[in-house]
Amino acid sequence: MHPVGTPSRDTHHDLPGNDQQRRAIVLTTTPICAAPRCGRPSPNGYLCPNCRRTLVDDLRSLPVILEDLETTVCRLDRFGDASRRPGDERPLPFRVFALEARRDVCATVVQWGFHVWARTGRLAPPRFWFKPEKVAEWLASAISDVDSDPLAGTLADEIGWARVLGERTTDRPAELKYGGPCDECGSDLYAHADAAEVECRACKAAYRLETRRIWLLQQANAQLLTATEMSRALPGLLPKDKRGEQPPLTAAMIRGWAHRGRIMQHPAHPHRPNDPLYVVGDVLRIAIDLHTDRQLTA
Repeated sequence: MHPVGTPSRDTHHDLPGNDQQRRAIVLTTTPICAAPRCGRPSPNGYLCPNCRRTLVDDLRSLPVILEDLETTVCRLDRFGDASRRPGDERPLPFRVFALEARRDVCATVVQWGFHVWARTGRLAPPRFWFKPEKVAEWLASAISDVDSDPLAGTLADEIGWARVLGERTTDRPAELKYGGPCDECGSDLYAHADAAEVECRACKAAYRLETRRIWLLQQANAQLLTATEMSRALPGLLPKDKRGEQPPLTAAMIRGWAHRGRIMQHPAHPHRPNDPLYVVGDVLRIAIDLHTDRQLTA
């Protein structure tokens, strides 16, 4: 159960002070939902009733999303490819962007499934961990165990992001890459993922995307972010490999590096005590080194 309890009705009148002061004590001792950007009371666990319902809904939607992702990966949908290929070059028999999205969704679900299973000691069906859709269904059925976990807020946040990622990938507009703010007018710069340059829509200033990518990395180096925030923000800034694929960077990878002592873990924000912070530059250094090693051995 949550480490901070809510005073019962019987103990309310035993608290010191007048009625207004007693009500203030009750309010300040009511636990707050551990999910980021929530702040609602969570008297019966680490998640408020609303975030708990949302998490169950997200988990129950993931099997269908994973099936849709498989369809998109195999080019069995109606998407066209926005990028133009010169000459008679044939497209790959699968979509890289959908494959990467499916990989990240599966990794997120299985990571949290294993975490909850290991914590509660519940038995899993045979070959359980080879079927992410079954892991999602199992987590939804084990929501009481999830709600009693101090990391429930982080779990809910990452599962919610996995759902958003899957839905955006299977029903996506043209893929855009962020180039930072314009040096001339400050407007945000966006370009197609396969473009070499980006033009500001406001003042028409032009920049090379590779130059902007390096600049964004330099600006982010000293920032402190959670593993979840980095897994969302940084992959698009990493250099692509010979096949044009973005190297993976998941929250589980970052936590693993910290566990093995490769990066330093910094104290968490007071409102998110179970979500430690890491220096962006440290994570980028390891991610780029691993990417370089794979390139050399490929």
